[in-house]
Amino acid sequence: MKTRILFIHGTMTRFDEDYQRAFNRITRRFRGWRGSTIVERFPWGEFWGAELNPRFRAIPGTDERDAGAVMGAPAAAAVDAEAILWELLYDDPQGELRLLTAGAEALAATLPPSQAAQHLRAALNALTAAAITAPLDDLLARGDLSAAFTQGVALAQQSFRDEPFAGVLRGLRPAAAAVYRTAFARLIVAEAIRAAQAGGSYPEAALDADLRDTTVAAVEQALGAGAGVQGRAADWLSFLPATAATHLLLRPRRVDLTRGMLKFLGDILVYQSARGQHIRDGILERLTPAPTVLLAHSLGGIACVDLLRTSAAARAQVPLLITVGSQVGMLHEIGALGDLGPAGAEPTPLPPDFPPWLNLYDPNDLLSFRAAPLFAGRVRDVALRSAQPFPNAHSAYWRNDHAWEHILTAVIEPHNILSQLR
Repeated sequence: MKTRILFIHGTMTRFDEDYQRAFNRITRRFRGWRGSTIVERFPWGEFWGAELNPRFRAIPGTDERDAGAVMGAPAAAAVDAEAILWELLYDDPQGELRLLTAGAEALAATLPPSQAAQHLRAALNALTAAAITAPLDDLLARGDLSAAFTQGVALAQQSFRDEPFAGVLRGLRPAAAAVYRTAFARLIVAEAIRAAQAGGSYPEAALDADLRDTTVAAVEQALGAGAGVQGRAADWLSFLPATAATHLLLRPRRVDLTRGMLKFLGDILVYQSARGQHIRDGILERLTPAPTVLLAHSLGGIACVDLLRTSAAARAQVPLLITVGSQVGMLHEIGALGDLGPAGAEPTPLPPDFPPWLNLYDPNDLLSFRAAPLFAGRVRDVALRSAQPFPNAHSAYWRNDHAWEHILTAVIEPHNILSQLR
């Protein structure tokens, strides 16, 4: 019997190029596993989604020049230094360079120009289109950065000329050259990602951390590093306390963060208030007599759980539910999941014929939540790591090989889901 997959997208997704690219990736993965797999889609956002371009006049601080903080960094046992660093770089590609050079101007002024600085500057100036190696060219193409790469290089070259960076860099010591070379490589890639996004695309390198970091390593080698450099988060960054994210990133960006969160939550609010039944009815209509696996991202997971809780007809057609980056567990905790009310001290029982349920989440995805502690018996949570900060982490699941390992294993043996891949 052929496997049938119905993909239900999540919040703030519309039937556009990014949606099509994600759906094509999902289709390739399933058909690469089993060529006869039928993969279909349900693009509900075009009909029942929220307004995509509100003016955000209700956001406190929109017209203030200095908005106060509204978020504090959560207590955590460990800081994801890599995600913090890239959150800084996605917002300000020169951010790591600013931190490295902060407070060093007075010392640098006493140092003569160094050979290490001259070598690094020459390597940056030599990084022209003609000098790009075939491996780096391939990585840029895979990451959708070919057109924007020159802008990243230009910003790096400009940084070497402008204060306060130039004053510090002129006396660069050989022992510090590797740290600055890595910082410049990340600056180039971060600026290329930012430029590509400013041009209206969502490059693969902004979602695939391995591809992003391999590209950084290739740029480092082009700047004179030895082979094997990985371009990972700088060791010094791992000593930042969790509160550093608040002071460096959140306070200056209150309005932008609020705007971004509201954009993501818009469809959820509309689903809750007005259009949820339309979406659930649409999914039910797409279920054929053939068994259909529901693969649901974000808000799509809420709609699928609501449907399967309340419809025996839907449960009869669905052998497996897979939710990815979904808010089901949190909505139940606050009493916003259908008619269930707030979650109690004990897990809430699901109907006896509720299908096996796999729930994938990423701790860096602030719109993903666990479900197993809230529901009894049928759901397995799996934590993933994309090495992407929010909001990129919310869209990075389909590039994650670990996610696909769990998805395909669940499709093969859904009834063993609670013991799979422990």
